[in-house]
Amino acid sequence: MSFNFYTLGGSQFWEDVFYYQKWRIQRNYKTKKYRLLDNWDIRRAEGSFDNCRRAFLKYIEVFQLSRQKGHMVILLHGLADSKNIFKPLWREIIKKGLLAAAINYPSTRKKIDGHVRQLDFFMNHLEDITDVSFVTKGIGGLILRKLLSLDSPWQQKIKIQRIVEINPVNSDTPLFEKLAKFRFCNWLLGPILMDLTPEYLKNIPDFKKPSQVGIIHYNSLLGQVFQWLPQNLKKYFNVTNEVHSGIKNTINISGYRCNPIKNEQVILKCVKFLTQGQFR
Repeated sequence: MSFNFYTLGGSQFWEDVFYYQKWRIQRNYKTKKYRLLDNWDIRRAEGSFDNCRRAFLKYIEVFQLSRQKGHMVILLHGLADSKNIFKPLWREIIKKGLLAAAINYPSTRKKIDGHVRQLDFFMNHLEDITDVSFVTKGIGGLILRKLLSLDSPWQQKIKIQRIVEINPVNSDTPLFEKLAKFRFCNWLLGPILMDLTPEYLKNIPDFKKPSQVGIIHYNSLLGQVFQWLPQNLKKYFNVTNEVHSGIKNTINISGYRCNPIKNEQVILKCVKFLTQGQFR
């Protein structure tokens, strides 16, 4: 109980495997060691998962943490992002009376199956939650689609409500496959590049209930510049809007910010779909 050190909260080296009232247990993707962080990202314990779990139970009494219950929105970031990109959206979700958890996963350090295993472990250790919704950005949508295709114990006790995908990855975009041929890109973006090929992406199952899924296509200022590229180059920059099979709830939003989560309209439409099941 004496490991009270400030951390950066983890990003590309630590993966969240447990979350409760802003406290989280993280696992180092390489050493497999665990640590318990409080709501200020201060490390309170370390060692095995069970050791961190026992320490958390003691801190519940010390800090008199309230019990979480009900509906939680789980936020999954994109490639080379972290949970911090969701801060504006997280605040708006909380205002609506829902719980929200922005999850870190080391997107540049592992392949898709590795991230799926992490999130499956996370969901199986999610306590006092009866319903979940998801918001994903970029490759977070791919990981979620594969996660929900599993027959896992948590799906028997937690009901899946709604899903919002922000700029889902196009299955027919060859950009990642091209980048994987360069050593520098593999060092920068990691082994996940080997998965992001058109053949692999087309084999990831679609969502079982498309009526519960909404897609936001956000076109940043940089994306608008790409629209002026020759047709034979556009395909490399994912400038076309893909809609998965059966999904009718889609919306297009343009803005100048590169991060769509900082766009007010994206936040507004996200919260509207999560609470009402429609964008309009």
